[in-house]
Amino acid sequence: MANLVMYYPRFGWFDNAHTCYMNEFHPNAADPVHRGVSIVIDFQNNSSKTIKYLGVWFTAYNRVGDKIEEAKGTKLTGPIAPYQWMYDQVSHNHFYNDMIASVKVSHAIVEYMDGTCEKFEPKDIEFRTQPAPAPTASNSSGGCYVATAVYGSYDCPEVWTLRRFRDNHLAKTLKGRAFIRTYYAISPTLVKWFGETEWFKNFWKKHLDRMINELQKDGYENTPYDDKEW
Repeated sequence: MANLVMYYPRFGWFDNAHTCYMNEFHPNAADPVHRGVSIVIDFQNNSSKTIKYLGVWFTAYNRVGDKIEEAKGTKLTGPIAPYQWMYDQVSHNHFYNDMIASVKVSHAIVEYMDGTCEKFEPKDIEFRTQPAPAPTASNSSGGCYVATAVYGSYDCPEVWTLRRFRDNHLAKTLKGRAFIRTYYAISPTLVKWFGETEWFKNFWKKHLDRMINELQKDGYENTPYDDKEW
């Protein structure tokens, strides 16, 4: 098994509100020739040693598969513990080229805390295409754990509104996706410990009711909803 696991890199253009439009040029995004193309990676240290520094070099290609930018590197600073995942690591303004259609890893160099180094060619890296691991709406109590506990169902008007907000707002930004992953990491345990208690439900219900009311005023519907993949 590879010592470095990585999801295929994403790229995007940031607008003035720091929203990143992934893998596409968006008319609201800043001109990439002037602001630059940023690259986002999720990776795992799949070794038994702690990473001190990770350098990753990327090459960019156009729509017909021709190389248009030579390999250029970025350096991430640890410590990154054994088997730890790092999500949404951004190399800002990595390239300045509005013809980019895909980005590939050229190679990576890892420096471990014990002073040893290891170079990874693409064949040495375990690339994955699925999103970084996180509980999803299809497992156990669903993605909106606290709301499901409060309202008694994953499929009810209140949770439909929250799911729309998650998929159509939070999931569209790096900070929003980081929040979702953090929520998914913490909330299942909270619900397991306290989800059946009245004080937990009452505490969260008044906050959620207020939030849902505001979201519905902003146009988020409370009709049946199928989750989006993001």
